[in-house]
Amino acid sequence: MLDDKQHRIRVVVPNLMGFDPALLPATYHAFYDSAAGAPRPSDGRPVYEGLRPDFVSPKGS
Repeated sequence: MLDDKQHRIRVVVPNLMGFDPALLPATYHAFYDSAAGAPRPSDGRPVYEGLRPDFVSPKGS
């Protein structure tokens, strides 16, 4: 994830980019919104309403 020169956030999502998700497994669920009506993930990984609390955004150029 990075903040590019146009101040956009870029995120790499391996399974959406054609990579095998088993090789780069997700470590948590981000941006879960209970109000959206989707069931809360129950696969044992932590679930957050945003990025995990200890995440620090990289400094932009």
